[in-house]
Amino acid sequence: MKFILTFLLTVSTLTVFSQQADSLGYPTNSFENNYRKSNPTLTYSYDEISQIHNYSNNWDFDKDGIKDELYFVGTGGAHLYYFLKVVLSSEKKSREFNFIQSDFPILTATDTLNFDKTPVGFVVTGLGKNLTPSIIVRLDDQSYNASKKLLTKKKIKTRNISISFENGKTKYGSL
Repeated sequence: MKFILTFLLTVSTLTVFSQQADSLGYPTNSFENNYRKSNPTLTYSYDEISQIHNYSNNWDFDKDGIKDELYFVGTGGAHLYYFLKVVLSSEKKSREFNFIQSDFPILTATDTLNFDKTPVGFVVTGLGKNLTPSIIVRLDDQSYNASKKLLTKKKIKTRNISISFENGKTKYGSL
């Protein structure tokens, strides 16, 4: 019984602490304060305990009229990286892209985008003739080199990976 009570108190304390971390001046991995100013209409949250950036309900990747789920999930460790996870509303199937990792998964505005000069977290923009909504993630050296074999298999030749969805299939590209 003592163990359960101790466990519940610890979880409760950690939850309150993580919710107040930024307001108390403690370091946080959340971008909420940035987005309040730069992109107030963006739906976004960060969970300090599960280390998940939640960007769900902003974009419709499968073009079914319902906005989809997009996450960057923490991998743990001293230098925290986040991998891309997408759940399309049309099939409710979780797609985890463990080889697409970012240590700074912040949404970059497309009007300020310059892949050669701007350190990019990720971008969502329309590509191709029919402007299919695509997620573009820029990998740093470490992520790119760690996944190079798999990226080459998928015919990805640069650090700027584009991911889109068409008829239930994932499409990859490089920019």
